Amino acid sequence: MLFRRKKKPPKVYTTPQGAIYPLYADMLKQSHLLIAGATGSGKSVLVNQLMHTALYRSPASVRFILIDCKRGVELRDYASLPHTLAFCKDKENAIQGLKYAIQIMNDRFDEMERAGVKEYQGSDIYVIIDEFADLMTTHKRIVTPLVQSLSQLARAAHIHLILCTQCPLRDIIPTYIKCNFDSRIALRTSTKQDSRNIIDIAGAETLPNPRTEHKAECLYKSGCEMLRYSLPTYSAEDRQRILEYWTNTKALA
Repeated sequence: MLFRRKKKPPKVYTTPQGAIYPLYADMLKQSHLLIAGATGSGKSVLVNQLMHTALYRSPASVRFILIDCKRGVELRDYASLPHTLAFCKDKENAIQGLKYAIQIMNDRFDEMERAGVKEYQGSDIYVIIDEFADLMTTHKRIVTPLVQSLSQLARAAHIHLILCTQCPLRDIIPTYIKCNFDSRIALRTSTKQDSRNIIDIAGAETLPNPRTEHKAECLYKSGCEMLRYSLPTYSAEDRQRILEYWTNTKALA
């Protein structure tokens, strides 16, 4: 007698066990993050890990405003996520994205005032900008006050800035912006001066080159503490599965 093989139920993939790395969880707790390093130093990898960790930890209470000045090349995979409030892939849209974040911040402050509380009780919004240098080169006069306002005020409204750049020059990250970023991540830099521009000391120029040594490390400055870390990563397969799962997940609550 022949028996028909019973089909296995389709596998529902969520996120890999152990996906919450303590390093990334700590970075997400910070008010704002500045991530800088030379081309190929691991910025895109780091941003991916931060977004995946945020989704894993609190999928119902995390939102993104994504500003990708490389015409959407780096962050476009996340544009269709239900968690993404706005996806901006050119400089003009980037300015609108920052203004949108300011609007949300002000609306939340109004809610806080009505409720008589000092901190917003609701979702965290991460405003991720890649590549920040492009905006500062072409639209510095408009972008600077928007970024300053968010970096100075938005923490209480649970809005967090993550600025990424491969050009850590003083003109790109001036002191009046950098002073609002107590948490900074230096990936491999080309020079000692670039390292100083990010974390105020030399050292990032000695980190391994991911392209030749196949590993990424960073110097992570959080408050007065400076630590060196190897960056843990998801596999390419895990990354694709995570994206597919959250893209197809429409309900956030």
